[in-house]
Amino acid sequence: MTALSLDLTYSAAQSHAFFDHPAGKYFIYPKGRRAGFTRGGMQAAVEWALEGKAILWGDTIAANIRKYVERYALPVLQQQRVPHAWNVVEKTLRFDTGGFIDFRSADNPKNWEGFGYHKVLLNEAGIILEGENGRYLYQNSVMPMLLDFAESELYAFGVPKGTTNLFYDLHQRAVGHQDGYYSRTFSSHDSPWLNPKALDALIEEMRTLGGENLVNQEIYGKFVNIQGGGLRVIPEAWVRLAQQRWEAMQQPQRPPDALGVDVARGGQDTTVLAPRWGVYFGLVKEFAGSLTPDGPSVRDLILPEIGPQTLVNVDIVGVGTSPFDFTKQVHDRTVPINFGAGSDAMDSTGNYGFANLRAEAYWKFREALDPITGLGLALPPDEQLVQDLITVGWEPRGGKILIEAKKDIKKRIGRSTNKGDAVVEAFIEEAAPDLPPSGIAGYEQDDTYPGGDDW
Repeated sequence: MTALSLDLTYSAAQSHAFFDHPAGKYFIYPKGRRAGFTRGGMQAAVEWALEGKAILWGDTIAANIRKYVERYALPVLQQQRVPHAWNVVEKTLRFDTGGFIDFRSADNPKNWEGFGYHKVLLNEAGIILEGENGRYLYQNSVMPMLLDFAESELYAFGVPKGTTNLFYDLHQRAVGHQDGYYSRTFSSHDSPWLNPKALDALIEEMRTLGGENLVNQEIYGKFVNIQGGGLRVIPEAWVRLAQQRWEAMQQPQRPPDALGVDVARGGQDTTVLAPRWGVYFGLVKEFAGSLTPDGPSVRDLILPEIGPQTLVNVDIVGVGTSPFDFTKQVHDRTVPINFGAGSDAMDSTGNYGFANLRAEAYWKFREALDPITGLGLALPPDEQLVQDLITVGWEPRGGKILIEAKKDIKKRIGRSTNKGDAVVEAFIEEAAPDLPPSGIAGYEQDDTYPGGDDW
């Protein structure tokens, strides 16, 4: 390793992945969660840079870079008094040996400069290499960076994300023994730092949430297809039980406590109003999008349905703030709901955060429907509502829950899940944060959470 003989600890899996592997150029490592590759990769990058090498660390989002450097690199360098300079603005860690580590993130692809590197490490490659953006980044930025030095190497590691992305393709090249490619799969069990009982509990929890496919992906690092709605947020049986409870209840004779408003986005889309009295949801009302071409028309549909104390949650994603603005002028308890906004909430187990407000809202609704630990919600006999709720998919993203984007659901089933969204919006009780100063008119929802695994 380095002549400075840094006192660094590696697991057997980390040592094999970064040092004791067969000869090659492209090292592809699908892995389970918490397998220790972020820490091991960061330590290896530091050792290589101390040898005078040029290193590139690619990550999912800029926020992760500083966290990982401050958690896994700087403490070791400071404790062992290794001269270094960390430029948090340029995101470069330099050493007196002439070596350095440049850090870049997939959420800012323009900053992936075309310099040559001895080693390129892609942390959470399953996320970085997703979709057309991932392929473009790899082909136009990463590959050219490996041309300057004959001994350049690529290390791509992360939890797999299905079989329709470049990470899977690179893995298949290695499995097919393509020249220069090497792959080995590592599981969460390969980390000696994880408590076995805690890991067993996590496996059982994942099995409950998503079955063996979720366990195989998140724990054993296998490429399986759980994207595109493969895992569903809400079981159909839970919705049917909620409908049975509805039949045994009576709608209160007063204005609703809350009203969810999902506004039409044009074309064949519809505007939907979903009233709620406590745990009881009233019949959902649906209106052709042609009847709600502007803010005042939406406001005029809302006002007859509410009372002075009704909380009105108005969807503002993709339609601008006009329906919210005009309703707010005459009804103070009107709240803008931006499903693309961030969330700092946790699920009921305390183990998962949420990629955005959409994920939080749908998951909290799921938890409230749980027949054992839920709130006893009562849903109206509406078959389209049932299908809307049970079709929404989800997937784990580095400790956060990501809900399938509405536009992706529409591509998959051929229509928008407006009724389901309106009911979930009606369930939101906490006041949403104020709009950012720059405003949010015309804001398009981005459900893609690019965050990664801490380990």
